[in-house]
Formats: sequence, structure tokens, C-alpha cells
Amino acid sequence: DAKGSIREIILPKGLDLDRPKRTRTSFTAEQLYRLEMEFQRCQYVVGRERTELARQLNLSETQVKVWFQNRRTKQKKDQGKDSELRSVVSETAATCSVLRLLEQGRLLSPPGLPGLLPPCATGALGSALRG
Repeated sequence: DAKGSIREIILPKGLDLDRPKRTRTSFTAEQLYRLEMEFQRCQYVVGRERTELARQLNLSETQVKVWFQNRRTKQKKDQGKDSELRSVVSETAATCSVLRLLEQGRLLSPPGLPGLLPPCATGALGSALRG
């Protein structure tokens, strides 16, 4: 606290810090293939289906459950990246279209636009816009 006294932190009993960390599960190629196939079919596997899949793959139900949770998280993360990339590609395509129209003289440039052009706007486009 503010007076500099020492406080004891009591951790919950469920949090056993002395226990060694569980080793990471290494899935075989066959297990991964089957898990991916099941994920493509259905992103949520529960009940008997999960029990049976775990038995067939010689894994615990918890391992199967956690694999599916992690896979759904990965998919959401990848979809976010895809969405961001599509947005950038879309903006780039729109910019290229505007520049192409300007270059072809089909789009009237508003007054003051030449001053806004980046230094790389040279050649036919830059000349046309500068007057």
C-alpha cells in the first residue's frame, strides 16, 4: 500500500503454481487431416460425436474440444485479415480507376488538385493536371 507495508497475496487453490506445465499436444498428420475434415463439415462438435471422434483419433475429448476452439479462433483471425486485405485492394483499385480516368481526360480535376498530387505524379498525368 501507500505506507510501504507488505501484503500477502493469496492465490486460489485451483491455481497450482508448483505443478509442472502440461506438455503441448503434438497431433499426427492423420489426426490433423481428420480434425480439419470434421471442421469443414461442422465447426462445432459436441456430445457423442466428439466422444466418437476422440476415440477414433486416440485423443481425449478435451484435446478435441480445445483443438476445435483454437481452430475457430484461427478462422476468425484469418477472416479479419482477409477482410482488411479486401478493403486495401478495393481502395487501391478505386484509386487506380480515378487516376486512369484523369489520365484519359475523362474526369475533370477540381481546382487545386495539382497541388495535392504526390511528387511521383509525373508524365502525362502530371503534365495534364498541372496545366
